[in-house]
Amino acid sequence: MKGKLVCQSGPTNTYVVSTPIGDMEIISCPRGLHSLQQMALNDWNFAPSPGTTVTVKSQMFQDNGYTYKPAVLCVEWLQRYFAGDISSLTSAPPACFSIYQAGTFTETVWKTLQSKVPFGQVISYGALAMLCGNPRASRAVGAAMKKNQISLIMPCHRVIQTGGKLGNYHGGQKNKIKEWLLQHEGAEI
Repeated sequence: MKGKLVCQSGPTNTYVVSTPIGDMEIISCPRGLHSLQQMALNDWNFAPSPGTTVTVKSQMFQDNGYTYKPAVLCVEWLQRYFAGDISSLTSAPPACFSIYQAGTFTETVWKTLQSKVPFGQVISYGALAMLCGNPRASRAVGAAMKKNQISLIMPCHRVIQTGGKLGNYHGGQKNKIKEWLLQHEGAEI
């Protein structure tokens, strides 16, 4: 686990959570998420375990469930996501404003992706660029996906190449996980 970070909203706490795609790490301050990532460096040995219950395995600092409420909300969101309870996925846990660079194209891409591409749907880099108001910015969309620190909640796994190929998830290191996530969501590729 990483050390405690401090943002403008206060110190962060780090949680390790079991999921069907392996352990995930949540880093949260009192205002929002800083990170949600799979802990495995790559998916070479990826073996999904669909029956795995989403539970907190450890946390760096004990909490009463209130101080780091965004992390608690994230665990609940992950439980619903992996259960396929899409009706309750409309409100995602908040992201800390410090991970956004306000007014940037990256912020526009992330917010557009999160609000316009729901569970079970995919979109191409070019189509997402068009939704963001810049149809020639598909490479910039890819760059924004690369910067994503809150995977699943900011669903960059739903962005694919125009020809229907998956593209590279986490720099090509987790393409099997991306494929599994899209199958879990019932997305047609």
